Amino acid sequence: MKKGKSGAKRFWAIWENIGVLFIFAVVLAVFTLINPQLGAPAQLLNVLLRSTWVAVAAAGMTYAICSGGFDLSVGSIMSLAGCMMAKLIMENGLPTFAAIAITLAMAVVCGLVNGLLITKLKIQPFVATLATMLIYDGVTQTYTGNIGTFIATEKYSVLSVIGRSSFLGIPIKIWIMAAVFLLLFWVYKKTTFGIKVRAVGSNEAATRTSGINVDGTLIKVYVLTAVTAALAAILYTATVQSASPDAGDGFELDAITAVVLGGTALSGGKGNLFGTLVGAVLVQYVTMCMNFLGAPEAMHVIITGVVLVFALSISGIRIITQKKEA
Repeated sequence: MKKGKSGAKRFWAIWENIGVLFIFAVVLAVFTLINPQLGAPAQLLNVLLRSTWVAVAAAGMTYAICSGGFDLSVGSIMSLAGCMMAKLIMENGLPTFAAIAITLAMAVVCGLVNGLLITKLKIQPFVATLATMLIYDGVTQTYTGNIGTFIATEKYSVLSVIGRSSFLGIPIKIWIMAAVFLLLFWVYKKTTFGIKVRAVGSNEAATRTSGINVDGTLIKVYVLTAVTAALAAILYTATVQSASPDAGDGFELDAITAVVLGGTALSGGKGNLFGTLVGAVLVQYVTMCMNFLGAPEAMHVIITGVVLVFALSISGIRIITQKKEA
C-alpha cells in the first residue's frame, strides 16, 4: 500500500513539472493526424516564433498567479505600449531606444496603479485589473484616435533587428524570450523576492504575521507583470512593424491560459515557468492549427477551452488523489 502511495506521489511530482509536455504531445499528435503538415518542423518553428510575445507576458503573469492573484489588464497595457512606442518613433521623431525606455516607464506606472489599488485600497485583483483594463483601453483609443501606426522598417532598424534578424542562426526574438525566462527563473528560485512571492501566494495572512512586507511584494509583482506585457508589445510590434489599439484584445486570456496549462496553481504559492513557456507555445500552436484548417473563431475558442479543461481536470484529480492519500 505504501509502495502504491509512493508511486503515486512520484507520478504527480513528475506531472507537476512536465505534464504540459504530455498535453502538448497529445494535441500535436491529434492535429498531425488531421493534417500531417501541422506537425512539420517548419510549422513548429513558426509557432515558436509567434509564441515569443505571449510567453514573455505569461512569464510575468506566472508571478501574479503565484502570488494569489492575476492581471486582466495586460492586454490593454500591451496595446497601449505598442501604440505609444510607434507614435513616439514615427510622429515625435524619438530615437527607438528612447521610445522603448519611455514605453517601459509607462508600463511601470500602470503596474504601480494596479498594485496600489490591490494593496492600499484592498480591491480584489480581478476587480482592480478589470477596471484598469477598461481605463488603459480607453486611454489607448483616445491617444491613437483608434487608428494604428505603421513603422518604416528601413529607417528604424532597431525594431527590424528585434523582429526579423537572427544571431548564431537563432532569431533575436527567441534570444530575448530566453533571457526573460532565465532571469525570472533565477529571481523565482534564488532571490528573497521569489521566496516572498511564493509565501504570499501560499498564505498571505501568515506572511504578514511573519513581518514580510506583503504590500511591497505585491506592488512589485504587478509592476513586473505590466513590464513584461510592454516587452511583449515591443516584440509583437517589431515583428509586424505596426501598432494597433486593438492588438492586445484577448491577449490577457492567452497569457493566463499559458500559465494555467503550465501547471502554476491558481490558488497561489507555486509557479512553473518552464511549464508557462510550453503552455504559451501550446496556445499559439492551437491558434495556428485552427487558422491553417480554416476553422471559425468560435471553434478556436472551443478547442482552447477543451485543452484548458483537460489540464484543470488532471490538476483536480491530482488534488483529490493526494487528499485521499493523506
